[in-house]
Amino acid sequence: MASNIYLLPLAASICLTIALIQAWFMTMVRYLKLEAVKKLFPGYRNLVRSHIDYLMMASLIFSLYLVIVNLGMILPSFILWLIFIGALYNPFGFLLQAIKPDIADGNDLMSKAAVVLGFLPLTIGLGWSAIAVMVLTGQKLLG
Repeated sequence: MASNIYLLPLAASICLTIALIQAWFMTMVRYLKLEAVKKLFPGYRNLVRSHIDYLMMASLIFSLYLVIVNLGMILPSFILWLIFIGALYNPFGFLLQAIKPDIADGNDLMSKAAVVLGFLPLTIGLGWSAIAVMVLTGQKLLG
């Protein structure tokens, strides 16, 4: 198995760590009422969104890693890198909006292009992986 396969549990572990740190920040804002932290995250709702998104990335990528290893699959290195980059990048937009809520007000073409381009790595990586798993498991089921 290619050594790049370890990008998946690395990405998932980073996502989980970020989500845990965010959980503490949310606790500091919501329950401990720490004004300094509240000022750091004026867009609290987007902090929650980022937290949930990082948790979903961690769960999804840990699961994908286990399926790939269990099936003995080897995914192309570029696919593993796309998943790694996409898993970290996608929730980051919500984190930026939690810190600077007006950052997403851009209605210009460049702002929209940046958002769309941000979704591509994870979409391509997970889409490729899902199709590869479907094909392999279909072959195994049909004999």
